[in-house]
Amino acid sequence: MGFDVQNFGLGLLAGWASGYGVYRARHLIARTLQSASAQASSAQNYALQSADNRYIGDLIQLAENSHLAGRFVKLSEVLVEPRFIPPPPLAAPPDDDVIRDVFRVIPRLGEYPFLGAPYNIETLSIDELGTGDRALALLGQPGSGRTTALLTIALRSLGKVKFDPPIDKVQQRLDAEEAALNEKQRAVRIKERLTIEQRAKERLAEEQGMAFDADADAQGQSSLPLFNRLMPVYIHLADVDARDAEFGKEIDPAEPLVRAIQRQVGRVTASTIPRNLYNRLSRGQVLLLVDGYDDLPEAERGRQLAWLKALMTEYSSNFFIVAGPSAGYGSLMRLALTPVFLRSWSDGDMNDAVNRWAEVWPQIAKSRRTLAPKPDAGSVSRAKVNNRALPPFDLTLKIWANYANDSEAPGFEGWMRAYLSRHLPQDQPLSLILPQVAQAAALQLDEGYITLARLEEAITGRVSTPVAETDDEPDVDEAEAKPGKKGDAKKEKEPTSAQGNLLAMLRRSGLLLRYSGGRHQFRHPFLAAYLASLTLADAPVQTRLEKATQPAWTQSIAYSTLHTPADDLVRARLNAPVDVLQQDVLEIATWLPYASGDAGWRGGFLKYLGNLFMSPAQYPLLRERAAAALVSTRDKNVLYLFRQAARNANDDLRRLACLGMGAVGDPEAVNDLMPMLQDQTGEVALAAALALGAIRTDDALNALVEAFTQGSEPLRQAVAETLADIPEEGYPVLYDAIQDEEMLLRRAAVFGLRRVKSGWAMIAIYRAFLEDEQWYVRSAAQIAFQELQYGGDRGPKSYPPVEGIAWLNQWANSRGENVPPGEGATQMLLKALQEGEPPIRQFAAAALGQLGLAHTTKPLYGALRDRQPEVRDAAHRALAALQTQMGYPLPAPL
Repeated sequence: MGFDVQNFGLGLLAGWASGYGVYRARHLIARTLQSASAQASSAQNYALQSADNRYIGDLIQLAENSHLAGRFVKLSEVLVEPRFIPPPPLAAPPDDDVIRDVFRVIPRLGEYPFLGAPYNIETLSIDELGTGDRALALLGQPGSGRTTALLTIALRSLGKVKFDPPIDKVQQRLDAEEAALNEKQRAVRIKERLTIEQRAKERLAEEQGMAFDADADAQGQSSLPLFNRLMPVYIHLADVDARDAEFGKEIDPAEPLVRAIQRQVGRVTASTIPRNLYNRLSRGQVLLLVDGYDDLPEAERGRQLAWLKALMTEYSSNFFIVAGPSAGYGSLMRLALTPVFLRSWSDGDMNDAVNRWAEVWPQIAKSRRTLAPKPDAGSVSRAKVNNRALPPFDLTLKIWANYANDSEAPGFEGWMRAYLSRHLPQDQPLSLILPQVAQAAALQLDEGYITLARLEEAITGRVSTPVAETDDEPDVDEAEAKPGKKGDAKKEKEPTSAQGNLLAMLRRSGLLLRYSGGRHQFRHPFLAAYLASLTLADAPVQTRLEKATQPAWTQSIAYSTLHTPADDLVRARLNAPVDVLQQDVLEIATWLPYASGDAGWRGGFLKYLGNLFMSPAQYPLLRERAAAALVSTRDKNVLYLFRQAARNANDDLRRLACLGMGAVGDPEAVNDLMPMLQDQTGEVALAAALALGAIRTDDALNALVEAFTQGSEPLRQAVAETLADIPEEGYPVLYDAIQDEEMLLRRAAVFGLRRVKSGWAMIAIYRAFLEDEQWYVRSAAQIAFQELQYGGDRGPKSYPPVEGIAWLNQWANSRGENVPPGEGATQMLLKALQEGEPPIRQFAAAALGQLGLAHTTKPLYGALRDRQPEVRDAAHRALAALQTQMGYPLPAPL
């Protein structure tokens, strides 16, 4: 049965006619929606007028070329818009007046993001990042695209990129109808829509007890986003030489920053940038994008953090974004950086990447004189299939291999070897080059960097004295990549050994980057991980067991399963003591996508993971992590486990089973999910609706539309917000629903329209706020309108200090006590954990973890014995949060 919008009796054609007046308002919101392109243009002009032009040019070039395909295509031509997930609100009693987030049923697991990736959770744009705290930690897994996100923020701040909305069938139809109007009719309609917008703003101001100021409103709408008013500066921490200086007394902490910038630009730019950069820092006009924290050796991190702290203290009025890991980011939080997670790519993002690559493929694959043809439809289709739980790194390699019709081995190893073949010299067989390149990669994982001296020692066994490399010498290939700047660079000194030749070749190929002091790293950590994994193919078991315990080798161990049995490694982990998160065990799930289908340990581990997920006495967080790990395996047998769990009596298990089936995306799950829309537990029904929206077959969408018209209010809201993420089928449904006779359908449609970034959607909300006959619909439209029109401060916010927690003060006051500042406030929070009523104990436990109060682990372990399951769950989640922030294991509760 095909997807049929008329299943719920709205009728799309009727909607076109009855909603014509609603549509016409798209031009009236020129100051809100159409200002984006003008702002981008103004931003670029502002940057060029207010910053050093040469540096801006060099930064743009760096950003455009510093990605996997940087030798072949500009980043801006294949870029997918990054989105960001702010930290959850601090634990507190629920506010009955606030509409609940239907996506609360989806776990937020930074280390295992693929369970939530297909769902339309609330996220922030680049512009919205600038509306909150001015110091952020951008967190994500290796391969998730944090470096690309930082460089995209730089390009966005300079007006070099914009992100187009998806194809909108409603807008296309309404555009066609508008084109049929004459000028007089258009003028009347425009005036009418301007009046509607003005009335909506006046009504909102009146209901809030405020006077509406039209001039102030117009001025506010025309202002540039914050990032467009700052000078972007990108650095990698490996280029910052912050050695044992006493910042603030002996040396300005900006000096190492200036020297790092000088190393990455041409000589003329290097001579002109210091004065400008010092001026910008002093005025608070710099957007500093700091990369490479988790690329540093452990021994260097403390020193670099001390420098960063001094810089942030001295120049606190600037904006700081520091990329960091999804586990072990507590040290960044102690710098007062607010954590923000990079969202994993959704299906729409992945399809967008496939389509963008198809558009630029003729340029990528061109010969010297002619462009290549575009990929055929079959290649594009294959590139869009079976992409769930693929990180951007893997997906990029897959797209490239599909379009190039590479004949290497199928799967990841074939994609990777094809990638290496394109970058390494064609006059030598890959099999001859890879062993030495692999040794260089292993050296990076062991020591953090590759140097010529250590590489020669590792390969030849001899210690040599290489020619010294100055910190400010750009590579020959770097100079040649900058037109008109060849004279800026000294000629690179001739290598004195085969290993010197190897490093020079890897730099010229773009696979290797050089940092200060003659230190090198591979451009992408996953590239180093794959190459280093080749050294494990013939390594003794004990060597592989030792490497498996080292964090730097984590991804390399996963890649080693491509070519080396991992039975001993799996057995060792399953038999080892576990921590609060069972991290070492669950990490095995990330090995499975690369292991062969007949790997001896596959079945046993999936059974273990299934038991961890299905155990009736399991901590809820461990069950969520097990479900997410099952999705990460990309194993086809996972669907069977989720279908089995969907029949369980445990509500939490059924909820996660629905989400797991949706994340796997197999159409066979639709028949299991449809009956669960009527589940007696509301959160299970919500999860079933979201899962059907993630699968998106005709049958799944038909079931969603039926739930939209007949379900409970929360279920209708979930469907509406899901339809907002399905432009082709979902937008027409929402367009019709906002005009339907049924009140609950119109109210639900408001929640979906709030997520649609189109002019017709915004004006439909305006009209519902002003004219709907039911106050229940008007109230939802008012909330949506207020958020869309004045919600410019959605950016990430740090948690308050303990003494600023409202519910804790209320609880203490009810006992005749006050919450003192500092450590006294923490003691009051601990008292609430031990002496409060069950809800207070629950909030106290959760807050201890969210605030990163690592010295409170002992009372949290004690709370695991609380009589209330909600308190025990909160205490376990708090311990898990502390382990995640600290980056080292806490003992599992007995």
